[in-house]
Amino acid sequence: MVDGNSAKETGREGITRRRFTLGMLIASIAGAFGSLLALLKVLAPEKKGGGYATTIQPGDVLIYAKGGSAGSPITASSMNVGDAVLAYPTGKSSNPANLVQLIKLEEAAFKPPTDMSLTDKGFVAYSAICTHLGCTVSWMANRESPAASFTECFCHNSIFNPAEGAKVMGGPAPIPLAQIGVKVMQDGTLAFTSDFKGPIGPQV
Repeated sequence: MVDGNSAKETGREGITRRRFTLGMLIASIAGAFGSLLALLKVLAPEKKGGGYATTIQPGDVLIYAKGGSAGSPITASSMNVGDAVLAYPTGKSSNPANLVQLIKLEEAAFKPPTDMSLTDKGFVAYSAICTHLGCTVSWMANRESPAASFTECFCHNSIFNPAEGAKVMGGPAPIPLAQIGVKVMQDGTLAFTSDFKGPIGPQV
């Protein structure tokens, strides 16, 4: 026969076990929820702008961003019609927001909405950061018809037309690449003449 005290003790143990089990269950759910939020934060696209802030100033000279000439000034004579290179402003290559794609086309190839006041002698420059998720864009040259060349982001196949203000020709990018002013200097180098005329970085 179980006395009253034993019954009370058994009851307390039952309550304690239930509370412990419930506490463990709540802790497990909270932990799982926290892990899910962390995973979603990693997988989710950058917010609009993606935190990109350029430090380009008018007068900054363009230098090669990649290859054996990385860090050297880009000269107008080194590029032919249909060529494109990735460039940074001198001394500011540590900021990825400053990366641009410098392109040379026939001046007659440009059409609206290209801002012609930001071009010079066939040179035009756009942000090299895709407006979808921020990958670096690449140049797809058409040697037979340079005006038919285009800029592509291989991450998700967004395509931009540099002859028409880098407008979106296909893919998930929501807006064109932002144009930035460039000018051929007296010594043959190229320099920026403005900031970006539009948002840069992911815009989804």
